[in-house]
Amino acid sequence: MEFKNLIPNICEGFPFEKGDSVLLNFWGDNEDLKILDSIAESLSKKGVIPLKHHCSKFFFDNIVINLIHGNIEFPQNYFDYLDSFKSVVDIFMYTPSFPNGISEEDKPKFKKHLAKLFNTLTDDKKYYIQLTVPTKINASNAGLEYNIYNSIICNALAVDFPKLKKNCQKRVENLKDKNAIEIFTGKKYCLKLNIDQRKWYIDDGCGDFPPGEISIAPIEEDSNGDLLVSIVNFKGRIYKDVLMVFKHGKLVECSVKELNQFLNSLPENYRILCEFGIGLNPQVKELTGFTPVDEKALGTYHIGLGMNHLSGGKNNCPFHMDFVFYCDNVVFS
Repeated sequence: MEFKNLIPNICEGFPFEKGDSVLLNFWGDNEDLKILDSIAESLSKKGVIPLKHHCSKFFFDNIVINLIHGNIEFPQNYFDYLDSFKSVVDIFMYTPSFPNGISEEDKPKFKKHLAKLFNTLTDDKKYYIQLTVPTKINASNAGLEYNIYNSIICNALAVDFPKLKKNCQKRVENLKDKNAIEIFTGKKYCLKLNIDQRKWYIDDGCGDFPPGEISIAPIEEDSNGDLLVSIVNFKGRIYKDVLMVFKHGKLVECSVKELNQFLNSLPENYRILCEFGIGLNPQVKELTGFTPVDEKALGTYHIGLGMNHLSGGKNNCPFHMDFVFYCDNVVFS
């Protein structure tokens, strides 16, 4: 299965309506532009107006870095133009990173430019959608062989979108009046979450691609108990049956030494239990340790640590890490 053949189905999953203007922000090089053009063409067939913004690696590695080295900033009207779009699709052929050979002096300026660009693309949007294309560089960053990575991404993107949207909406409708969650894992562990007055969010094509989950931000100070996580990929190494202990909303202990040391080295608000999610994509057949897809698998659940201010919570921090698990039972009350 090839990504380019799935583009019409992907565009069917987008929430845009006839007459909408959408910014397609493309992180790819010139040889990749056929992907961008194909997405734009598919959207235009639906009556959506696609505007293109090209962020090639060459442009950032050379033009942007030259301007930064010369202490020249991009004008505000450039960011104002990008900010004028209320719907954005961020398309990643590669993940933005420091250019090779960048000086230590220029790194903070480069980070500042990327941060301003990212905030402009994401803040105060009706829809901000991330679409990661299964490329070899993205597979390498995910710690997976390309053939495996391409297969799990493309399978997940081949989902029946109308059916997925219907199932997500139905699940939220059944849960919207619930105030608490009890998660039972490993036959003897229980984690209790308070979700009183918090709103469920649906990712059925209006958030991160591949899609297929509903999620909620628990009350930040009121998650308590133990959770057994099925599989964790940490720094390219797979750990199974990882026990995590939470008190007053924060992770206080983890059974994997390396992961425990890493998480305990972070600021306290990075360790807040910020999300509970339910996977609903039937096209994700197995867990691989690649969380962005694993968390969408039908029959799985996941929690997140860190940032949730964009999804109904109060914790604003530059960190988010998810953990996917199966469980013996989940009780909503």
